[in-house]
Amino acid sequence: MTASWDAVQRVLDRAAVLVAFNQIGGASACLEMATAYAKERHAFGRAIGSFQAIKHRLADIYITTELARSNAYFGAWALETDAAELPLAAATARVSATEAGYFAAKENIQVHGGIGFTWDMDCHLFYRRAKHLGLVLGSARHWKDRVVTELSMRNAA
Repeated sequence: MTASWDAVQRVLDRAAVLVAFNQIGGASACLEMATAYAKERHAFGRAIGSFQAIKHRLADIYITTELARSNAYFGAWALETDAAELPLAAATARVSATEAGYFAAKENIQVHGGIGFTWDMDCHLFYRRAKHLGLVLGSARHWKDRVVTELSMRNAA
């Protein structure tokens, strides 16, 4: 039974890295969409992108997305080289990509304001996709527990 579960876990680790890249693509698309809207939408005589609150939201999306991208590259390296760090790298990539995808989708709606909640904009599609991908291959809690387990095993050795 343990050998079978180990094989399943190896498949999940590999899939987690690939799904993480999908989530990062969604987060990047949300950043591009929010940035474009902030440049074209005007309020009080100027583009809303010139307001500090909007700039901070966009910067936060960028930071979480790039952090997730870095973790996903680590996972891709571990996957390509079949490194011993693959379980930790996959779990880390999965956690950070899930958080980045959801955060970017949520902030994209906020940057769009009231119209972001309507069917006129595609913000809701990215939000639903982020929520869905966050549950594929297990919940965020599962992958966070996996990070803790892998680090505990590493420190015990």
